[in-house]
Amino acid sequence: MHVRFADVDENFIKTEVQGGFYTNETELVRDAVRRMREEKERARRFQEAIAKGIRAVERGETVALTPDLLQEIKQDAIRKARNGEPYSSTDAIPENAQA
Repeated sequence: MHVRFADVDENFIKTEVQGGFYTNETELVRDAVRRMREEKERARRFQEAIAKGIRAVERGETVALTPDLLQEIKQDAIRKARNGEPYSSTDAIPENAQA
């Protein structure tokens, strides 16, 4: 595969490689493509979570966000952060989503 870049992009790539973060142009492009794939996957998972929430609301499966519930959620998040535990609510993160 042969790819052509606009001069401004080619200069950016060369400058990044010369800066030492990447060993060559191919490594930089691979990293950029990997990041694009990851961002698309994050967007897909986000849309999936939104759709899941909309379906739950349509079925009437909602819980009022009271001050007490919000405090409980905050305390749980603080406890998990202190213990180095990941956030694991399937309400916010679909069960089939990979971290």
